Amino acid sequence: MGFPEGAGAAVGNALDDTITGLRVVLARMENIDFWPPWDAAQTIIDAVTTAVHIATSPPEPDPADIESAATGWGAIAASVDQASVDLDRSHLAMSVDIWEGTAGDAARTSIAKLGTRVDTVTAAAATVKRVLTTAADAMTSARERHASAYPVLTKHLTITWSDALPWDLVSKLRHIVGDVIQAVQTLVGSYEDASAALTTARRQVVAAIDTIDLPTHLPGGVSAITVVNGWTGDDSGPLRGSVLERAGARLDAMSPQDRAEVQGLLAAAGSDQARAWILAAVASGTGIVALGRFAGQLSKMSPEQLKNLDPTSWPTGSFVQPDETTCGSSSLVVSRMINDPAYAMYITQGFDPLTGQTSTLSTADRFQDASLAMHDQTNGVVDHGGNIQPPWPEALGTTPAGVAHQMAGQGGSGIPGSGYGTDLTDPSNPGADYDHIVAATQDGQTVPLYVGNADAPRHIVLVTASSNDSLTIYDPSAGQMIDVSRADFESGHLNVAGWSQPWLAVTPR
Repeated sequence: MGFPEGAGAAVGNALDDTITGLRVVLARMENIDFWPPWDAAQTIIDAVTTAVHIATSPPEPDPADIESAATGWGAIAASVDQASVDLDRSHLAMSVDIWEGTAGDAARTSIAKLGTRVDTVTAAAATVKRVLTTAADAMTSARERHASAYPVLTKHLTITWSDALPWDLVSKLRHIVGDVIQAVQTLVGSYEDASAALTTARRQVVAAIDTIDLPTHLPGGVSAITVVNGWTGDDSGPLRGSVLERAGARLDAMSPQDRAEVQGLLAAAGSDQARAWILAAVASGTGIVALGRFAGQLSKMSPEQLKNLDPTSWPTGSFVQPDETTCGSSSLVVSRMINDPAYAMYITQGFDPLTGQTSTLSTADRFQDASLAMHDQTNGVVDHGGNIQPPWPEALGTTPAGVAHQMAGQGGSGIPGSGYGTDLTDPSNPGADYDHIVAATQDGQTVPLYVGNADAPRHIVLVTASSNDSLTIYDPSAGQMIDVSRADFESGHLNVAGWSQPWLAVTPR
């Protein structure tokens, strides 16, 4: 309920098409030649006929449908709130006297955590209800504007002048054109109001749902408690984005023997955090043998080391580009670390699950070596899949095509199975590019972003997470995570490594 992405986009596109069509009619009326007047009369009739056809339907969606969705979200809030009360009662009833020992303590802790997270559903649902109610009111107002203007047009579908002299007809036509222009302007305003209301509501609904502190998918055969306890949010940690959905799909596609092997690794893991990282490795496509080595190494790691498998959790200065030409390479290494936990284990811990070997280099040295190797790979004759590619001078950095190519495919830096392309930022509408980036990151994707000055792109960073109000960006020049507001993105005031303008994003296709 609310604003599904596909349906919301379709309604938004229809409103934009209507506005564009009415503006064409408006331009014809504002530039009409009144002589000879009988030709002008026909031009007016044709334009009014077009406008009537374009604006036949009032702005969509129907306010009643939005109100119905708001009521539904209110029911969700009430139902989940009651479930939260029931959880609290269960937690209070499950005292030490009732259930002693480690198992009882673990159950009480899990129920307490679940209750706290369930409360976020209640709050989010109540917010969505308020947002939709406001949107319904705005759509009602937009439809009222439409209703006030549409009849003005329909009365001018025909023009009669009987025996009027030409100059008298011109005067009459000027009056009609004035009426038509005012009516069309009002209609344009009604559709623009509707479009603005829907855009605002869509962003607010997405932002509200993003505050829900629960995963959206539970893989079959995996404990729900394990998933909930191991989940740290959509934007970070092992179960970020679409990891659970992809892990579930891969488990379903496994042979019974391999699936049993994974289930055994999950059962033997020492914590829900470790189980979450095993699921993340499954989602990334790590093979069964390497997965066993990965799980074995997890058992030797502290909670802090497990947390640090996520490169975005490290302090500033941990992952800095080796030289001035490897900003793109370093961004691609961090992107792969986020999407490939086995690779992240090698960079952060020195143990490579693919080979079983351990590196004695420091984390910083391993990262720098990986970045330089990435540069050789993206700019060389052969890509990460062993395919021939056009080479590019390393002194000139990494091309957008090279970045998009490296993000895709087995062993790439993006999500397995995804293809990638480039989106140039339209200086007249940078908000559209921002929305594309938000949509990608909310699906768990990382987004390489070219930034620069007014003349050219100069630096490559990585968008790792987002909200409707800000982007979280890894800047390889300082090895730091920064937040950039939507307002700064749209106004060209990024202030990322001294660069202000967004130029191009590499997004999934």
